Amino acid sequence: MTTDGTHVQPPDAANAPTEGAAVPAHVLVVDDQPIVREFLAEVLRVQGHRVSLAERGEAALDLIRKDPPHVVLTDLKMNGMDGHDLVRRIRASHPAVVPVVITGFGTVQHAVDVMRDGAFDVLTKPCPAAEIVSTVAKALEHQRALQTNADLRERLRVQEKLAMIGKLAAGVAHELNNPLDATLRCVRMVASRTGGDAESKELLDLAHAGLLRMADIVKSLLTFSRHAAIQQKPEPLARLVEEAVAGVAMAVADLAPKITSELAPDVAEHPVPRALHQVLTNVVRNAADATGPTGHVQVRARRDGDRVRIEVRDDGPGMPPGVLQRIFEPFFTTKPPGKGTGLGLPISARVVENLGGAITVECPPSGGTLVRVTLPFAPSGAPASAR
Repeated sequence: MTTDGTHVQPPDAANAPTEGAAVPAHVLVVDDQPIVREFLAEVLRVQGHRVSLAERGEAALDLIRKDPPHVVLTDLKMNGMDGHDLVRRIRASHPAVVPVVITGFGTVQHAVDVMRDGAFDVLTKPCPAAEIVSTVAKALEHQRALQTNADLRERLRVQEKLAMIGKLAAGVAHELNNPLDATLRCVRMVASRTGGDAESKELLDLAHAGLLRMADIVKSLLTFSRHAAIQQKPEPLARLVEEAVAGVAMAVADLAPKITSELAPDVAEHPVPRALHQVLTNVVRNAADATGPTGHVQVRARRDGDRVRIEVRDDGPGMPPGVLQRIFEPFFTTKPPGKGTGLGLPISARVVENLGGAITVECPPSGGTLVRVTLPFAPSGAPASAR
């Protein structure tokens, strides 16, 4: 019995799910009556859904922040925050989460009010299990539509930013080309006149290497801005991984974590486009920055059917869902001012896409961050080229 004196009908054999009828999903049940929570949880678990439980609205919001569900099934009248307020706050903070209200106060006005607040549907107690199952299934269809539209909007927003970056990159790169060429010539001329001064020669060699790196970045910016195909001589994957790991270790110096690599024999010597070096460097550097000197970063690669799968895993703190959703957004960074531009991962994603691959980032429950890059496994001697 609920606080409003009504009953919820228990499930029976007729309400058992039919094969293929249920879609596994995460459903949050919010009710201040334990017997109601457990009943709803039982109905939903029989359908194969993952169910979380909360006694109060405040606890529900905390769970939603940590592990957003697809659907929230909430009572209307509860101690503390009521269903109206909970629905409003869910819609404001997590618009892709679909709230469904179940209540014993089933008047037309209550239904209109709560649906105006953003509820997908209102169920009136006593409520048969079959109606709960059917309503949650419809809510899940609605949630998938909302998520699809949100993904499309986000992709469009990112593409608009990338287009803006492309225009900016083209202008900056063209402006830098001439002074870079002149500075490189000057450094070469001075280096040829140092004679036996070993220290001066070493410093000039370092300056020359830095300028070459800048020239390489300018070339990459021009390639990025023109949507040009990445036509670079292929090199063994193992060599690019070794260079990226060594470069990151040198860049972060004493702050470098322990970085290891493990490449399967059938992919270690497999030729891949040189452009992948930039991607590996960006990803390994991010992992190193996240873990610090006491952490561990591992680079692994293996063949997965007709793809090469490269994974960079770290044991750092990971990222909250809000940050994880924005990591491919241009200019978005969690690093302090001056420490990051927020372009490393967006450009890496662009490079991988041009190579016919995909890049994903996740934070496993075990902790840390896992970046996965997959590329076509082209026959030996015919590496994947850019599209």
